[in-house]
Amino acid sequence: MRTLVPVLITAFVGVFMILKFFLVHDGVRTVANELEQWGVVTLAFAIILGVLNLARINLKAVLERKRDWGYKLILLVCMFGMMTAGGVKWYRDIDAARAQKALEAAVAANPVAEGAAPPPAVVEARRASEVAEQRAKFTVFTFIFDQVYTPLSATIYALLAFYVASAAFRSFRAKSLHSALLLIAAVIVMIGRVPVGKVIWSKFPVLQDWIMVWPNTAGQRAILMGAAIGMIATGIRVIFGIERPYLKG
Repeated sequence: MRTLVPVLITAFVGVFMILKFFLVHDGVRTVANELEQWGVVTLAFAIILGVLNLARINLKAVLERKRDWGYKLILLVCMFGMMTAGGVKWYRDIDAARAQKALEAAVAANPVAEGAAPPPAVVEARRASEVAEQRAKFTVFTFIFDQVYTPLSATIYALLAFYVASAAFRSFRAKSLHSALLLIAAVIVMIGRVPVGKVIWSKFPVLQDWIMVWPNTAGQRAILMGAAIGMIATGIRVIFGIERPYLKG
């Protein structure tokens, strides 16, 4: 019974989500939309459980002074710090929305003739709305995201670019016809993407555009079609209970 009930629930949900795209019956769409909402709620609880589990594991490592416990402490501080800053930003966004609605109500209740000065109530509501909007715009959450997280992300991507270039240099060796074609295409695309490629030869940008638009797009479509077929097959196996990954772990 512990296995049968989850399998039946999965099959029920999967069938309705598939029928939603093939049937125009309002009842089917209503049930499918309701199931989607339940999925969002379940996902929210899963995120909460994930955060609590992450905090439990890393806090235990910090208290026991395990290996790299300092990095785990930084993780916990940053995680709870960003959660707190996000809560403050959320509150200020709500406050700004209230101030905007109050301004709209004040304008509607105090119509102003053309060329006349606005009433004190409108001026006060507009000032409060501007202050609330500024408070919502400049927060600790925004500062950390723009001044810390974004530069760190750019640094990681820059390092990743060097790793990719290093791996490509080691991997692109013309040992066969296919690898030679791959090497030639990669060199043309890399040179055609940078400004110096046009200086070396004016046709490099044209060739790289042709490679990216035609052969690359065709290969991507073939990969996407294969992935879609694999997803369909996996979905059917999950619906019929042949594969049960949700029962593991």
